[in-house]
Amino acid sequence: MDTKIVTKQAPTTPPPISIRIERDSSPTKKYEFTHDFKIGRDAECDVMLKDTASSRVHAKVEFVDDRWWYEDLKSTNGSYKEGAKIERIPLTRTTRIGIGINGPLVYFTVGGEEVIDPTSAQAQADPSLSGVIKHYFDESSSAPAGERTQMVRKAFKQVSKKQKGKYMKIILAVLVVAIGAGIYAYVKHMQLEEQKALAEDIFYQLKQMDLDYAALVQKLTQSGDAGLKEEAAKYITRRRALQDKYDEFIKQLGIYDVKDDVDKAILHVARVFGECEINMPEDFVKEVKFYISEWKKSPRLRQAIARAEENGYIQHISEAMISQNLPPHYFYLGLQESDFIREQVGPQTRFGVAKGMWQFIATTAQEYGLKVGPLAALAKFDPADERHDPVKSTKAAAAYIADIYNTEAQASGLLVMASYNWGHNVVKGLIRKMPQNPRDRNFWTFFRQYKDKLPKETYNYVFYIVSAAVIGDNPELFGFKFKKPLGEVGEKYGM
Repeated sequence: MDTKIVTKQAPTTPPPISIRIERDSSPTKKYEFTHDFKIGRDAECDVMLKDTASSRVHAKVEFVDDRWWYEDLKSTNGSYKEGAKIERIPLTRTTRIGIGINGPLVYFTVGGEEVIDPTSAQAQADPSLSGVIKHYFDESSSAPAGERTQMVRKAFKQVSKKQKGKYMKIILAVLVVAIGAGIYAYVKHMQLEEQKALAEDIFYQLKQMDLDYAALVQKLTQSGDAGLKEEAAKYITRRRALQDKYDEFIKQLGIYDVKDDVDKAILHVARVFGECEINMPEDFVKEVKFYISEWKKSPRLRQAIARAEENGYIQHISEAMISQNLPPHYFYLGLQESDFIREQVGPQTRFGVAKGMWQFIATTAQEYGLKVGPLAALAKFDPADERHDPVKSTKAAAAYIADIYNTEAQASGLLVMASYNWGHNVVKGLIRKMPQNPRDRNFWTFFRQYKDKLPKETYNYVFYIVSAAVIGDNPELFGFKFKKPLGEVGEKYGM
């Protein structure tokens, strides 16, 4: 009987892997590991990023089958290598991976010192001719050669054999010019991205200031403290200066330098409702345009605005919203709720019957100071119910919207709309899963994360309001005959 001897191989010791992070919101950082690790915004990650392009646990790096592997953990914004989205790839000597399309850049180097990418920030700092020549023509270099480098080396060999230097100076000059142009373009691109990041930081600072100011005003209302009044006045001055700075960035970036007037109107409305124009999802504009086309198919918008104008509702609504430090454009939320029919009555639901222009259920109406009538439980118009009072119900609606805006919605007007329609207590669960700050808790982030979970009714609701506001910005642009509903008041708020 033969005896088979099996030799057990010792596990391979992972070579060290170095990591350098650029374009995160924090300063450039470097790490080195000899064990598996994770990358993301969560504090439990071994490599923690502050940039919102990163998911909480964005990716993992592990040593498998004698090599290091990078795996994207189904992140929201994805991982990219040379512009192509990736899921799982082996890490070579030096690999550059982008967290999201415009997020941080992560450089991985397996063993030894980092190989400099000629398009990296480090190479740009000293793009010398000798460095370029060494990279492209020194085949003894241990640095990995990409397809472009190999092609240049092959062409160089062929020319050398035939002409022996006749065209060498010309080739080198052209090559240096080409590489210099590429580096220049990359630097300009990086500068633009840095400006965008700075402008976005300022925008969300403004949003945070709005939340802080709302809390300050509430304290002031309760106490009447003279010191708080002085602090509130200083806040207004600081916010105005920061707003001017943001507007200057937007002008420099040319965000509104688009040929399509409809695109401009959509950008304006997004800004009015508290969303950042810079990081707007690409499909958002497309969706708004679709709902604009839906409004064109019906006389509903024209009739509702005519009804509001005839009954003097526009002024009441504008004043009520402004008194709560909100833009008057929530006028269009009332339009979507009831078409400004004060007798409006909703269907019977397990929460009760919604009534009036703002479609309050009885419990919410009472919470905001409205008296409900004896027919509250019935799906019938009730003259004794203050939900049908245009002035009182509008004042209550403005207070309710302001409370959502300053708490769960974190100064995001579009999140306010979703909350108002879907039911504040229902949407609160999803919103509270998001970090409690305007940068991470806004409609853009919500839209990306929960688009497939939003009830169709709520999805339609938000986009009908936004598209109606866009039309209201310039009715003639869309073929409507009525005049601008909010007039000069709307222009003051960016319309």
